[in-house]
Amino acid sequence: MALIEVERVSKRYLRWAGLRRIETTVVDRVSFAIDRGETLGLVGESGSGKSTLARIVLGLVEADEGRVRIDGVTVRQATIQSLRRRMQPVFQDPAAALDPRMRVVDLVTEPLLIHRSSVEGSVNRARLTQSAAELLRSVGMDESALRRYPHEFSGGQKQRINIARALALKPEILVLDEPVSALDVSVAAQVINLLRSLQQELRMTYLFISHSMPLVRYLATRIAVLEQGRVVETGESEFLCRNPQADYTKKLIEATPKI
Repeated sequence: MALIEVERVSKRYLRWAGLRRIETTVVDRVSFAIDRGETLGLVGESGSGKSTLARIVLGLVEADEGRVRIDGVTVRQATIQSLRRRMQPVFQDPAAALDPRMRVVDLVTEPLLIHRSSVEGSVNRARLTQSAAELLRSVGMDESALRRYPHEFSGGQKQRINIARALALKPEILVLDEPVSALDVSVAAQVINLLRSLQQELRMTYLFISHSMPLVRYLATRIAVLEQGRVVETGESEFLCRNPQADYTKKLIEATPKI
């Protein structure tokens, strides 16, 4: 059985234009599965429904139809707290994801305090500080960052802090929603390589969302191509990139700058 199963998930939003009600389908009967330790790359242009789908998987948005199951457990608003320790997000904007009023030590250890009843060992202040230092070292940062605030760091360092916080509960799954799109190219490459090495070391499962075909080709085991809310093609990363079948996939590959 796959670790993550998304079965015919749909999501619609309603808006009013004067007296006219307009219904927009953002995600349309999407299905895919991700095995334990695998990375599925979900790729598509802006507005294709990628982020909405990520939030449905995380339980932040409820689907209108279909279901998401994590290791056989259906994700619902009522059960999401019990699944949160197993599944953590890393969002697109590293600055917006960090409370500017909190020091790094508090940001990184906040999940341990929220889930203190299910965390092994003591959660006293000394232990929390030690855990935060270990998490920062795991993402290539020095423990001297613990007493500083988010505004004192670069974009790449902020995203490393976000990743450290996501790892605090030792999750099985990371949902990575455009985690490097706000970063400079060289910094983005460092973060992508960090994610790749962490997965190999910790055997985590990734849902990696991006509009960049080269990025998903590099990081993902398999790729699902999303066009206007629908999956138009899936396949092994290298095979799909070399032998695209859907016209939309071909356009995404052709749009990649050639060096």
